Amino acid sequence: MRFYEFDTDHHDYYALIAADTPEEAERIYQNEIDDAIDDLMPHEVSLDQAAEILLEADDLADFHDELVEKEKLVLKGEDDARTIVIDSNLL
Repeated sequence: MRFYEFDTDHHDYYALIAADTPEEAERIYQNEIDDAIDDLMPHEVSLDQAAEILLEADDLADFHDELVEKEKLVLKGEDDARTIVIDSNLL
């Protein structure tokens, strides 16, 4: 499993998507986030970066180390998953 970020510089909506390939991430983005017809430009991020992005979105810096480890377990499928939707105006 890899992690792909769609930033707001190139897309209407921010998304962090777990997928096996960039093409799969693009399909998920188009089907679930925005049915964009322009060229999608996902950027691959590491497991650590994905956990950091989710932590930043949660704004729980006091629990940084524990939450990064928890997010890694979730992202690897070893713990219960959750969905986070963030308005790009809040980033």
